[in-house]
Amino acid sequence: MDYLWGMLRRIIAAALAALLAVAAIAGVRPHLKYLESEQRDGYTCHLIEYNVAGGERVQAYLLIPEGKGRHPGLVLLHDHGARFDIGKEKLVKPLASAPEHIQRSSEQWIRDNFDGEWFGDRLAREGYVVIVPDMLYWGSRSTEACRRWSRATFGSESLSPAEIKALKNEVYEGQRAVYDSIAAKGIIWAEQTLWEDAQAARVLASLKQVDSRRIGAFGWSMGAHRAWLLTAFCDRIKAGCALSWMTLKALQKEPYSASEYSMLIPRLRDKMDFPDIATLLKPKPFYFLSGTEDKLFPAEAVATCYTRMHQLYGPDSPLLTEFFPGPHHCGSDVQNRIVEWFAHSL
Repeated sequence: MDYLWGMLRRIIAAALAALLAVAAIAGVRPHLKYLESEQRDGYTCHLIEYNVAGGERVQAYLLIPEGKGRHPGLVLLHDHGARFDIGKEKLVKPLASAPEHIQRSSEQWIRDNFDGEWFGDRLAREGYVVIVPDMLYWGSRSTEACRRWSRATFGSESLSPAEIKALKNEVYEGQRAVYDSIAAKGIIWAEQTLWEDAQAARVLASLKQVDSRRIGAFGWSMGAHRAWLLTAFCDRIKAGCALSWMTLKALQKEPYSASEYSMLIPRLRDKMDFPDIATLLKPKPFYFLSGTEDKLFPAEAVATCYTRMHQLYGPDSPLLTEFFPGPHHCGSDVQNRIVEWFAHSL
């Protein structure tokens, strides 16, 4: 019992620190601006930008369904994938005005990972107002080296295979520099992302087309990590879904790969294991899914995490955990499960 109370105290202390971090953005007015709009089948796709901390403007796609009244809203959070030229375009079909290399990059990503379905567009057709922001270092917030790699890989810029490989490695390893440069200012990259994701939820809740009592969050892979953090620490999020990101801390050992730095929050990892996030999510409805053949998140470890989370939520809880047959993927069957769950929970 003493051990349990000690663990809970450590979790609560870490949670309070993260809550203070999220609160830091509360005073930053979004000053939302619509940059471009495109009518689609049953909804409109808007390219928007708004303020986050530090005076930076972030771009996002905002999808608004047709029809009167207020709709439920979803904050969709894109994955990592070691692909940085696209961010919001990993979940929403790019505007017709987007550069050819971005359109082709997005098409390839969706074909390989989402069975050819832009999930954000599908959810807009289902009646949700959807916002998908670019995370720092992805999409419109990527580097010139990343843009060159994208133009050479999916566009018309001519570079040798060796030059393309060197650019890809430069961009990948550049994640360490991003973490270090932000940490030098006393900020953790993943915490900044959490602030910014909370600002996206704030923008969504402010819209006249959105029922602010029915806002959820979803993400796949790194986006799942972002989704359970956002749901835990943002009061505007009423329910969440995390696809393919759950493991045990013992399996995430140092030295970290470059990709780990975008999701590293030391003051949480030092005090709690990943399934302990359930303590911070309850009593909100939440849905965890993972593939039985996922090589990034082995099923045995995920099953242990699921058991632990159900213990923390308690009996008759709104927590749902499931496995689906397959690898690290967001295919049609999984999308159907998620659509059905949000229809019930929101």
